Amino acid sequence: MFSAAMKEIPLSLASMHDGCAGLSSPERYGFSIAFILVSLLSWNGRSPGQTRDVEPSTGSAITAVSTVTFPREPWEKSGVCTFTPQASKAERAPLEPEDGRLYHGAQTMTFEPSGDPLAGYLTALNDPAIQPAVRGLFFSIPGTRGPANSLRELGRFFASADSIGFIPELGLFLVSDVATDSIIAVSTTYDPIIDSIITLAKGYGRRMFLRIGGEFNGAGPNWNGGGYHPYLYVTMFRKIVDMFAARGFRDSIATVWCYYPAAANDFDSVDAKGPRWYPGDAYVDWFGLDLFDAQDFDLSQPDSIRGSLTRKAKAERFLAMARTHGKPVYLNETSAARIDITPDSADGIRDWESWFEKFFAFIAAHPEIKGFNYINALWPERAYPGWGDARIQNNALIRKRYTEELRNPKYIHLPVTGTSFAEPPSEVSRTIAGLLNIPNPFREKTAVSFRLSTRTSLFIAVYDMLGRIVRVLHEGALDAGGHSFSWDGRTDEGIPARTGAYVCLVRWAGGVETRKILLLH
Repeated sequence: MFSAAMKEIPLSLASMHDGCAGLSSPERYGFSIAFILVSLLSWNGRSPGQTRDVEPSTGSAITAVSTVTFPREPWEKSGVCTFTPQASKAERAPLEPEDGRLYHGAQTMTFEPSGDPLAGYLTALNDPAIQPAVRGLFFSIPGTRGPANSLRELGRFFASADSIGFIPELGLFLVSDVATDSIIAVSTTYDPIIDSIITLAKGYGRRMFLRIGGEFNGAGPNWNGGGYHPYLYVTMFRKIVDMFAARGFRDSIATVWCYYPAAANDFDSVDAKGPRWYPGDAYVDWFGLDLFDAQDFDLSQPDSIRGSLTRKAKAERFLAMARTHGKPVYLNETSAARIDITPDSADGIRDWESWFEKFFAFIAAHPEIKGFNYINALWPERAYPGWGDARIQNNALIRKRYTEELRNPKYIHLPVTGTSFAEPPSEVSRTIAGLLNIPNPFREKTAVSFRLSTRTSLFIAVYDMLGRIVRVLHEGALDAGGHSFSWDGRTDEGIPARTGAYVCLVRWAGGVETRKILLLH
């Protein structure tokens, strides 16, 4: 649950996209990135209450957003990995994994003042095999700062998704200083912004999660600009989905309808005017649920106290609705609120038992839950009084148990083996064989060796766990036969790389292979 003001905090994705934006040869990633041009010829800052229609062609708002293009292999393999869960559309929602599996994800809104907002979380995981498969970004329409910076940032976010290989989750929050869902529902005032978002999404060109409106029925001065509007919220949700469909991109978005159990218990209400909040099965692919306090999910909590449903009971009722409608559930925002993780070992045991243990038990008890995003944040006291510090790296015991939990094979992480959920094309096994890093782990030098079945142009590089190139080992054609390239643990600039996990990537026109490397000092 984020206030309109806090959602406007600029994110720093520099560390996430340096690996692509700063390259002299973008082809290293197998794609080219066009500059994102946002032209605000005369954005007039009109009050959201003034709903005069603005057509995209009038020039009164965004008039041009150049497409970010990502040329694809026939099987859409790019970067370290690609996500294509094997499921029939008739049986599963877009991006829905098989039963018994669920995505491990992270939100990028961590309130870090500078650098990569996920650096602390990714470093705490300290294992390339359990990096988050999904990363989330918040986007306000129109926001309080105007859409230009947000659109540029969204373009960089999609570029990072293509480079690193994670599935993007875009959370659309319909706010300025007030809720704008009603304006979007009945006018074209903000259609140019939505059209620009669709243009960038189509440029990215792959499946993505689209959470429309955040928590739909939250209300209050710091929640969704004072609260969305029943019935009009439904119209707005359907309109945005229809806009994606009109641009030929409906099948590439997994739409999410998200609830927070601190809100009202009216999510399934229908009256003479129609549904208050639910847009309908044709428009909703996933149900979403945000969980912060342990009372949201603690299975030991009663269903009611003094005649009122508890938060846990409302969460259970929402999950039951998801099951009735045959929808998978994503926990879009989760964070250990009001725990305040410290380095103290005794506190770590108590914090694990009072929040994390109950959280993972709640997931295990509900097979319809097929994904969660953690917010690894030190919550700002002024905006979120009492929420405290939810960063897992603060406590060794929590970090250890958290990573142990994520090693359960039911969790879907960012693949680092060069394969996706679908089997790669046969060219992979025919072109390259026996890819090894020896020794591994290593201290001074490791050799990357393999055999080629035919003369092939290759790009070979070492990446860090944020998707940035550390060292290019080879770029060009190699003859058939055996080959070996060494890495001395230094960057392209000759600086010793830090101790930790890295990924060696070998890419050619027909595919990509990767291997994990552990550098020790």
